[in-house]
Amino acid sequence: MARLLIFLPTVCAFIAFILSILCLFAGTKKDILSGVDILTIYTSTLAAKKPGMHDFYSIHVMSYCEGFLDLNETGQRKNLTGCSDRTALFSFNPSEVLLKETGNTTSLADMGWPTAVSDDFHAFQITSKSMGVFYCIGVGTAGLVILARLWFLLVRGPRQTIAEVSLLLISFISLSIASIVATVIAFQFVNLVNYHGKNSGVTARYGNQFLGMTWAAVGLLLVGGIASLLFVLVDRSRPDPRPEAEAEAGHEAKEPVLYLEEDSDSVKTKVNTD
Repeated sequence: MARLLIFLPTVCAFIAFILSILCLFAGTKKDILSGVDILTIYTSTLAAKKPGMHDFYSIHVMSYCEGFLDLNETGQRKNLTGCSDRTALFSFNPSEVLLKETGNTTSLADMGWPTAVSDDFHAFQITSKSMGVFYCIGVGTAGLVILARLWFLLVRGPRQTIAEVSLLLISFISLSIASIVATVIAFQFVNLVNYHGKNSGVTARYGNQFLGMTWAAVGLLLVGGIASLLFVLVDRSRPDPRPEAEAEAGHEAKEPVLYLEEDSDSVKTKVNTD
């Protein structure tokens, strides 16, 4: 059991790596976790809605997806039509998207879109772009933790190293920052959109699944980092057996050797201590 515990940091890093990868690439294509979004803006009841506009826009880390709402017996169902190209420095610009979809033939005010919502997105533009960068750093360092563990298993056995602790710490900090930014964007934008768009028929809802996945990855990295640090401290407190083995081997090599040497007068005994 104790031997299995030494791999706890690696297991935590591996699961966090998978979760953060899913968060990073969700919504980059229609068939890649398009429902795992940070938040979704609904424009189905927008006043003076123009042809070409979609009913909802789901915002992800590196892209956004759009589609229409289908009404059925069980309620509303999202019918996804497509997603934008992915980019690490992504920031959703509702004004640009809506004007492009309507052919730039009208102003946002004419279609009833609350311009305050566009101003809110513009104010958080740099913050939104930084989120993708921190996710990339967190994913990359979590992957390095896994590779480092495989390498150290080959060269020095199962003992933990300072390098692994450092990589886990960097990954934890990066994903924590990214998750905080995503959480602020999710709650803050939902409140702002619902407040500024209440008279225009524009609403928003944050994604519970995305927030659960990203914070689960942060928690796993925290557990893995603490466990790795404890293993390093325990290993350092143990005496290293290698110097004793070398001293013992040297002692055995210097055991006195007795041999006889015969000369003309008598038999003499010599001790070889070399």
